[in-house]
Amino acid sequence: MVIALVSYVWDWIDAVNAGEFPEPDEWFGMIGLVGLPYAAVVTRRLVRFERLLTVRERDAVQAFQDTVDNAHGWIWQTDADMRITYSSEGVQTLLGHGSTDVLGRTVCDLISDAASARPHVDPGGRQDLATEARHTDGSVRHLSTTVAPMYDESGRTIGYRGFTADVTAETVAQNVQDEQQRRYAESRARIEQALDDPEAMYVVLQPIVDIDGRRIAGMEALARFSAEPKRTPDLWFAEAWEVGLGIDLELHAVDLACRRLPELPSHGYLSINLSAQTLTDPRLLALLSGLGDQARRVVVEVTEHTAIEDYSVVADVLDRIRSMGARLAVDDAGAGYASMQHILRLRPDIIKLDRSIIADNDVDPARFALIGAMANFAVSLGMVVIAEGVETPGELAALTENQICHAQGYYLARPAVEPLMELAPPATSEAA
Repeated sequence: MVIALVSYVWDWIDAVNAGEFPEPDEWFGMIGLVGLPYAAVVTRRLVRFERLLTVRERDAVQAFQDTVDNAHGWIWQTDADMRITYSSEGVQTLLGHGSTDVLGRTVCDLISDAASARPHVDPGGRQDLATEARHTDGSVRHLSTTVAPMYDESGRTIGYRGFTADVTAETVAQNVQDEQQRRYAESRARIEQALDDPEAMYVVLQPIVDIDGRRIAGMEALARFSAEPKRTPDLWFAEAWEVGLGIDLELHAVDLACRRLPELPSHGYLSINLSAQTLTDPRLLALLSGLGDQARRVVVEVTEHTAIEDYSVVADVLDRIRSMGARLAVDDAGAGYASMQHILRLRPDIIKLDRSIIADNDVDPARFALIGAMANFAVSLGMVVIAEGVETPGELAALTENQICHAQGYYLARPAVEPLMELAPPATSEAA
């Protein structure tokens, strides 16, 4: 071809030297010769481009295969009838089947357990399916599948491509979370109902007895619930704290208790139980302030069984409570380290000894000695000691030997809806 082009050039030169106009074929020859270097460059670039495409195609195929081999799931392809025409090895891990064993099977039969409804695949576009399927080992797997249709040139659906992943762990975790949220919502609704329903909670009063004077010194207010489910008050309050309504429920109980102040003997006081968190809530101060002069008849019992993080905050609130005339008691003294810390840090007006110390103190020298030590400690600081949970005449007699002047318990008087104006004669030994 090059020789032919050169001959055209010589003919073109001869025509010019002879003063003749070159023939068309001579012009084409010259143009071809002049464009030869450009054609060579283009050809070279085309060859390089073809080689590059070949390399990239090979890399793309390898990348696809690597993706298929390493995908944490199952890649598959079907015909228009959803029968599998291609399957990656991921189906082995996912469902326990070999990749060749599933060829020709309907994909919906594999990704959906026989006991559940078959998923419907819409040929109109991409879909995300959530199904349950059974592994060959018998376990149930929760699956997430993405399906996309394939079309021919006319737009007709000719098959489907899909990716199925095992989301069992995520599904179980979500189910647990959903169940927790459901229970939380039910618990909160139950506590809110108890707060709104005037018949859901009521207060009983248990006399606190002046042993020497054989008279009622005060009453401890105890919350009771008539709402469903029937259960002990501690479970109601525990549930309230779990859903963030513990303070609200305690304040509601305090409000109900304070309404009963006019029913108490004129010389008697009302003892109310509060946690440290409720103690520092501004609503408590507002409630006590609303009692006016009657606030001096209130004793606030700190029932916190855990350590108080900042005693300075609690002490500041207690100073304000005491400025209204109310007094402070630490409940369940001797039941744990926290209660003893409260006594040392808060310096209460009253110490209430826990039932665990009082029980059998008449026959247990260690308990008897501990009660005596607590009594001496309290007297030295000007505190009053109240023994809780007195259930037998022997326990009461041993308390008087230790100079304990105040007590409460089933032996003396049980909690009652109507407060006792006078102390009933001592009952026979009776357990709580």
